[in-house]
Amino acid sequence: MIAILTVLVALPLGLLVRNRMAAYLTYAILFAQIYTFQTAHLVMEWVKGSTAAFPADAGLGNALGYLTFTSTVYAVGFGLITLGHWLRNRRRTRTDAVLLDN
Repeated sequence: MIAILTVLVALPLGLLVRNRMAAYLTYAILFAQIYTFQTAHLVMEWVKGSTAAFPADAGLGNALGYLTFTSTVYAVGFGLITLGHWLRNRRRTRTDAVLLDN
């Protein structure tokens, strides 16, 4: 769920929201909501006996793997916002340069 959120929301936020800090904050809030729901869902399934997300003997190594994956997705989201903001500024600068040449 958080990977889907990152792919669908992060780059458009960088492109559409003028203030980069506001885009970061919006992404962080959305990520926190989806992350909480996803983690609760996975833990509830694990308690019911499902081993699809976590093995039956989930230890510290598995928790660190989940932390690493989610932290990487989180960082990629911020990178996509930064990329979108850079693309937005580049496009605006190019348009301004074309207008000045005419």
